[in-house]
Amino acid sequence: MTETKLLQDFIALSRTGSFTKAAELRHVTHPAFSRRIKELEEWAGTSLINRKKMPITLTEAGLDLLGVAEHVIARLNTIQQQIAKPESQANRKLRIATGRTLAHYLVADWASELARQVERNMGCPIPIEIHTGITQDMITLLKQGQVDFLCCYEHRALSVPISTKDFQYVSLSADRLIPVSLNTSDSGGAYRLEDEITPLPHISYFSSLALQHIINDHLRSSSYHLREVAHCDSVDVAYSLVKKNLGMAWLPWSAVKQDCESNVLSVLGNRKDEIPYEVRLYRPKSPLSAAAELAWKKTIA
Repeated sequence: MTETKLLQDFIALSRTGSFTKAAELRHVTHPAFSRRIKELEEWAGTSLINRKKMPITLTEAGLDLLGVAEHVIARLNTIQQQIAKPESQANRKLRIATGRTLAHYLVADWASELARQVERNMGCPIPIEIHTGITQDMITLLKQGQVDFLCCYEHRALSVPISTKDFQYVSLSADRLIPVSLNTSDSGGAYRLEDEITPLPHISYFSSLALQHIINDHLRSSSYHLREVAHCDSVDVAYSLVKKNLGMAWLPWSAVKQDCESNVLSVLGNRKDEIPYEVRLYRPKSPLSAAAELAWKKTIA
């Protein structure tokens, strides 16, 4: 496919800014490479390169062609990978492991939007598989190659045994746990965290949840006077109990932002009472499916 080779030559030249380096990258001699670029310019009917500048830059027409060339080559590479692999259906899936809270408040939106972007590039439907469970079980799925990505919390209180020798990650977002209670007319929604005498009714999580490990780390260095009134297996349940005025709880800001801003919930304490954490996306360093690799590129872009 001679035409695509010329486009690949042009892309290499735009990235290196040098005929010599681009020729080496494309494994051809300098004269041969120059002739190929000239052939492309003859096809375009105009100059694509500012040859008087070093490093070489593109003309306005060259910049227009570059955008099209990169898109065409990327699509052709994707189609080639699909054709070359007999497991084409598996090659078009996005498989993600995560926790229930992250699945609900972050991963579902992120994955569905990403799947739409990948689908537009690959020209075919991209099914999503989302596996939820405790972090250790989800790590096992990642290590066994049963999922492409692991989305999980990162905090000093958590020990995520994932070797950076075999896996890499990107930070998806930063969030924080906020102490909140229902904003009612009789209480003013104002439990006082600084009150060390009157116990505060506290809604906590099961110890198997990563969020509870993060909260426990914060509580060990605090002097809150808390009285446990409920233990939950999810943020959604804790959220519901807070809104039923059973007590206060530390909830992700991403989950309660709207209710806090509309005064349905009250934020207790101040900045020192908030607990920041990070959300990371892990993947193997070994090659993934065409859909997963494209999803990764769009995530880190």
